[in-house]
Amino acid sequence: MKFTVTSNDLIGAINKVIGVTPARSTLPILGNVYLSLEGNLLTLVGSDLEVYIKVTTQVDGKEDGKVAIPAKKLESLLQNLMDKELNIELHQNYKLSIKTKGGKWTITGEDPNDFPLPAELESPKTIKVKNYLLCKYLNKAIHAASPDELRRSMNGVFFEIKSGEFRVVSTDGHRLVRIINSKFDYQDDKFTMLVPIKTCQMIIKLFKSGGKLHEPVSGEISAENEPEQVSSETSDSTSDVEMYLNNEFLQCNYANITITSRLIDDTFPNYESVIPTDNEKILKVERVPIMAAIKRSIIMSDQVTNRTSLNICENELKVKAANNEYGTDSEETIVCSFTENEEFEIAFNGKYLLDAVQQFESPEILFDFSTPLKASVLRPSEQEENEEMIMLVMPVRNI
Repeated sequence: MKFTVTSNDLIGAINKVIGVTPARSTLPILGNVYLSLEGNLLTLVGSDLEVYIKVTTQVDGKEDGKVAIPAKKLESLLQNLMDKELNIELHQNYKLSIKTKGGKWTITGEDPNDFPLPAELESPKTIKVKNYLLCKYLNKAIHAASPDELRRSMNGVFFEIKSGEFRVVSTDGHRLVRIINSKFDYQDDKFTMLVPIKTCQMIIKLFKSGGKLHEPVSGEISAENEPEQVSSETSDSTSDVEMYLNNEFLQCNYANITITSRLIDDTFPNYESVIPTDNEKILKVERVPIMAAIKRSIIMSDQVTNRTSLNICENELKVKAANNEYGTDSEETIVCSFTENEEFEIAFNGKYLLDAVQQFESPEILFDFSTPLKASVLRPSEQEENEEMIMLVMPVRNI
């Protein structure tokens, strides 16, 4: 193996694959990044045996070859060689030399044949999804998936695809997200897949162009600093993600990146049965003020339960919280509209409620209530064209 490449191009490729490299593993070879050169095309692969990320980049190739190189060591070196031309050559015993005009560094690698590469998918189902839609839907749904690996049936995002329709669903048993795209270019048999949380995170991180992943907002929430939304303006709306799948694996191809992942072999809960259809008490409130009020209430609430109460009376919504142990409490009043004349109060885990509210982009949010002990449904006042998004949040008991 022998090639020339700019350090910026190589570190850009390494940064994409290293996110899946485990810090510790019972299989030491996984601490490496796989490098393979054919002509002028350099392929890099990282894996933890559940998710595989492959990236290709153009180089000035002089001699083909392949090797497995310690990922963190290579990344750290390249980060300190920014804006330089690198001459890279593989020698005997898997020693990789990296030369610039002013220096030379050698890293000892391992046999590339020991590195596990993803299996080829035979006769897979194939669909194409607009990149910005896939990233947008995953970004809005992933927060509701259960991080508990023991609850495998909820430890991912559920895809349900049938003729003309694309659904994304997630739940952890306390909250649920369901997004339906009713004008999807697919005309074949229905199929489903349960994609692990880590895979979804990698898709968002690597396929979404520009910006950062969704992060908690510090300080005052406003239209200027609320969490970034994925739209066709922040991600390439004209490009498709090609998705191939069988019973075990999903493979997603976008630009020069391929993500291959094992699917979760478990049955997703019957989510439709838990979505209430008779919630007739409807609250309409502006999105930005209620986001800000919920965030401040969490600061003052019990740090175990994060209990936040919504008290609705006529055209006023009171957002309340208290922590008796530390002697803190809060109460904020927001103008709203409510379909009922009688006072209504319901309490939620404030963090779950904030996670849901932050996903909406419409100027106002609708809350559909039944009783203080039954699930509430949140939806935007204005749904996107050919799209229906709802968030379900279970209440906590009033005390």
